[in-house]
Amino acid sequence: MTITTAGTTAADIAFHYDLGNDFYALWLDETLAYTAAKWDGVPPGEPDATALPRAQRAKLDHHLDLVGARPGDGLRLLDVGCGWGAMLEHAGRDGRIAHATGLTISRAQYDFLTARALPGTEARLESWEDHAPERPYDAVVSMGAFEHFATVGMDRAERLDVYSRYFEACHRWLRPSGRMSLQSIAYDGAADGSGPIGDFVGADVFPSAKLPRLSEIAAACDPYFSVVALTASADDYVRTLASWSARLLRARVEAERLVGPEGYRRYRRYLRASEVTFLRGAATLYRIGFRRRDEPLRLSA
Repeated sequence: MTITTAGTTAADIAFHYDLGNDFYALWLDETLAYTAAKWDGVPPGEPDATALPRAQRAKLDHHLDLVGARPGDGLRLLDVGCGWGAMLEHAGRDGRIAHATGLTISRAQYDFLTARALPGTEARLESWEDHAPERPYDAVVSMGAFEHFATVGMDRAERLDVYSRYFEACHRWLRPSGRMSLQSIAYDGAADGSGPIGDFVGADVFPSAKLPRLSEIAAACDPYFSVVALTASADDYVRTLASWSARLLRARVEAERLVGPEGYRRYRRYLRASEVTFLRGAATLYRIGFRRRDEPLRLSA
């Protein structure tokens, strides 16, 4: 199957995400969520075994709140870049979501989700560019995928074109007044991919990926969506990365068995370097809620 994408290629996604489900399960928590948790209300002294999954589920609930999914609503949800299915599994527990579709271009994630066969869910090995639903969704969520939509070498105009096409697609997929949420790392204090931030998206971890800036997200979404909520929380990623790093350290023997000593060291370096990136303010984390415009705006250039 050929997957078409203007962003990070399926081969580059496989380089990172298809390293092995068992390896990621060692240091992610039981939800297998691989984006920043939401730590509000989780005290620093709480044991990691309960703190991290609680913070991850709080993040999932936050995104469901952003798209207006209330208990019993039974909405249709699309998760763009669904990973190992944290949202797909969580969303239906209180009846907020009746059916959830998850898109991934990682073969390992797709095979994992297919084998799980979660009730009321459908996993698709498909890029967002190729997605054509049979009927509209009530809500669209995306956590940690937007960072892969543009690639190193694209100039600002090219990135804006890709991001605009994504928001246009979301507008097309959603019913009138539908809601959407986005969680994305973005450049903040760093002007480009040089310095510490370059290590974060470097060839040894995320080949070809290029982070957005908030101004690019805002410009690309404006014709199609109203922004109804925006928060920035680098601290959420700092604490999440510290937890992941500590868990990987504790699992070193098994990690080295699964991916070898160099694979273990590469991921330890990546997690610590990423933590420093957020601590220094080179990058931040945005969570954004959107409401679909009835008709796209015709904005002057």
